[in-house]
Amino acid sequence: MKIDQTHPLTRPTQSDATEQKKATAPAADTQTVAGSTTTFSQLSAQDDSSDIDTARVNEIRQAIADGSLELDTSKIADGLVQSVRDMLGRDS
Repeated sequence: MKIDQTHPLTRPTQSDATEQKKATAPAADTQTVAGSTTTFSQLSAQDDSSDIDTARVNEIRQAIADGSLELDTSKIADGLVQSVRDMLGRDS
């Protein structure tokens, strides 16, 4: 979906998440359909052996909330350039 004047980007609220959970919760007599939607909260609840460091994620979330997250933009840019070079098969 494009983000434009007709579909503005909005941040979901707590009540929106609760309503979405209720809407996506399967009823006892319904079947799962191929291509059905799965939310991130459902995935994390199902897979306990994930490769995600939840302590690190929470640390980053807190730094963002505090406004203390520092990013090295030149390091990010260098990494992006290198990954494009790798995709194109170039070494330098």
